[in-house]
Amino acid sequence: NIDRVKDMIKQAEEAGENGTPVAGGSPEEAANTAGGGNPAPRVEVESNLEKGVGFAKFVKCRMIASIEAKKGNYKSAVDVAKSLGEPPEVIALIEKATLGTTTDAGFASPLVHTNRLVGEYIELLRANTVLDKLQFRKVPFNVEIPAQATGSMTAWVGEGEAKPLTNPTYADVKVGKHKVAAIVVYTLELLEGSDPAVDVLIRDDLVASSAQFTDAEFLSDSAGTTKKPAGLLNGVTPITSTGNTPETVANDLRALRAQFLSNNLSLAGAYYLMSEVKAAELADMRDALGNTYFKGMEAGLNQKTLGGIPVIESETVGDVIILVKTSEILMADGGQVEIAYSDQATLVDGTTVHNLWQENKFAIRAERFVSWAKRRPIAASFIQYT
Repeated sequence: NIDRVKDMIKQAEEAGENGTPVAGGSPEEAANTAGGGNPAPRVEVESNLEKGVGFAKFVKCRMIASIEAKKGNYKSAVDVAKSLGEPPEVIALIEKATLGTTTDAGFASPLVHTNRLVGEYIELLRANTVLDKLQFRKVPFNVEIPAQATGSMTAWVGEGEAKPLTNPTYADVKVGKHKVAAIVVYTLELLEGSDPAVDVLIRDDLVASSAQFTDAEFLSDSAGTTKKPAGLLNGVTPITSTGNTPETVANDLRALRAQFLSNNLSLAGAYYLMSEVKAAELADMRDALGNTYFKGMEAGLNQKTLGGIPVIESETVGDVIILVKTSEILMADGGQVEIAYSDQATLVDGTTVHNLWQENKFAIRAERFVSWAKRRPIAASFIQYT
């Protein structure tokens, strides 16, 4: 009898977890349910975490577990997450590293949380970089793509006349596999706290650090190496600004478009890139009657247009105005981010050396695999203001 009662209790517990709620608030609903009608909808609980915060919580729990282990307190990251009262999706993301057998009742379910939380971080990162806002042509890593270097010959042909030779030349464009590594440093006291603001701080710092470096490299004029791709402005002859009055700026923009078009770059699908400061300067310019000189520049952030061409604003652009053709850029993106931690490393910031152990600090390194390549030597033109 005891075994039977235990079995009944077990069945009741399972029914509570797996049972489907039914409608029975009235005789009609009860009759419909008993006859196999549609059950009441299942109640689902959705996370109310801000985007990227779940991933930041995952990073923090892993760091705290590492810190505690160095003190001799061996707590798993899962235990840390539970002690801090983290939501189930964060715990599932931490647990996914131990997933490896189809006999596990939760097989593959943590992967759903992994994809969502990591995907949220990547989504935030993409929303904060000029590189990702431009939506270039996506290609895999380590591929060579033929690009036409010179055009073919085409002409009208009269009866009995020789046809012109057609001999276009091609060059292979290789998109390598490169990675961007961002390192942010925190004090141990900050990490060991349970203040929710710490999670937001970690998220924002990781996004800002990665985004700023990625854009700075993409918008530079530096040559490519085995470690990094060439900058967008590499090999481009700048147009020197002739002044900051509405008329001189308009003339400079006219020269910019002329250079752009002379390189066989159509304005269709083109974008202007400039800093928020430069965009505000253009928006404030007025004609003799007090009207906005550059129509479309008075719109909100990243909603501006200049001569009908969309404008993307970022302080990373610096004191230049760039006109870029998105179809002339190939981009490869791994779509993932790798996280590593240390409290023993020595960090070099220019001429300043930081010893994490000596300064009682902890560093987080976030790595993203991303690369790009220009289909032709010139994919943009720019005005230099300094």
